[in-house]
Amino acid sequence: MQDNARKLTYGAMMIALFAVLFAVSLYIPLLGSISLFFIPLPILLYRLSYDRSASLLVAVAAIFISSLLGGLLSIPAAISLVLIGFVMGECIEATKSKFYTVMAVGMTVLISMVATYVGGVLLFEFNAIDVMMDTFQDAQQKMTGYLSQLGTLPKDYEKIIADTFLYYRSTIPAMVILGSLLSGYLFVAANFYTAGRVGTKVQKFPPFREMKLPFMTIVIYAVVILSSFLMGTDTTSTGYLIYINAMVILRFAFLLQGLSLIYFFLHERKLPRFITVLATVFAVMLNPMTILLGTLDTAINIRAWIGKDKVN
Repeated sequence: MQDNARKLTYGAMMIALFAVLFAVSLYIPLLGSISLFFIPLPILLYRLSYDRSASLLVAVAAIFISSLLGGLLSIPAAISLVLIGFVMGECIEATKSKFYTVMAVGMTVLISMVATYVGGVLLFEFNAIDVMMDTFQDAQQKMTGYLSQLGTLPKDYEKIIADTFLYYRSTIPAMVILGSLLSGYLFVAANFYTAGRVGTKVQKFPPFREMKLPFMTIVIYAVVILSSFLMGTDTTSTGYLIYINAMVILRFAFLLQGLSLIYFFLHERKLPRFITVLATVFAVMLNPMTILLGTLDTAINIRAWIGKDKVN
């Protein structure tokens, strides 16, 4: 009886905490954008304390309370946040690595976004992508009018704008995937840190400088590049969409690998932290060179030479 009372009391506390964080994210814009990443924490903490069945009941109650606070349209967001907390708890219980947890949470975010998008189109005839592109086009038309009045409209401006819009529309899948993974990382970082501060044992990330993409990434990159020679000039074909999105994702991965290599070099040379900050700024500004460094490090393991040079 005491155990059941304790379970109910703790569950009520976690539901209340979830509701408070959810309300803050809904009604306090600046603070809400930060508290958003901590909303899954109550579900995570409860899952680490009690069994899966009890956690599911708490999750359902949290969704119900959230719907009272934000209305029916807030239910998809509440479900997504509850799932994120539940997935993190399951990963910790199964002693999965932090990288595995980020991938699992990122996949949860991605599935939630796709389901919300499809639901909006089917139920409310609301296409978020079309709305976003219309907003961009309105901004572009205003900028065109402003530049025309100043007489500074660049040559081939219309073609440049058309190509830019085509590129962004074509790479929406890659942007959604990368955004989901970034969100997954932020959710895991925020909630694992907080859970660790309250005494929960959680997994830790290895240092970013130790990041190493598998060699298979180079093989996939080569296949994607070679496939571009087999495609025609039709930018609306499925093959082109697969190619352009794969290139965006792979180049982002090599950008991270290049940054990791730079951090590894600076750490080996024991240079001051402000040098690392400056190097990061220049690496992002000169991202084609950073991507090249990441590609070479993945292919031939440049950091092994750095370590060898230090030993010698």
